[in-house]
Amino acid sequence: MTASITAEMTVPEIVEKFPNTESVFDRHGIKVIGYQALSMENLSATARVHQLNIDELLKELNKASAQ
Repeated sequence: MTASITAEMTVPEIVEKFPNTESVFDRHGIKVIGYQALSMENLSATARVHQLNIDELLKELNKASAQ
């Protein structure tokens, strides 16, 4: 069974486990390096701050993580 990305994970946690997802974050203007709050907020909160649909973001991230 493949691990999947959830809304409760943090961005640094996601990128560490699934490096292919960094391009998805870049495409949405979420800078993985140097943005301290990312280690303190979960993906759901990050999506809200960046006005992104969490379900669509999760779909993109899980697709990228499988590559």
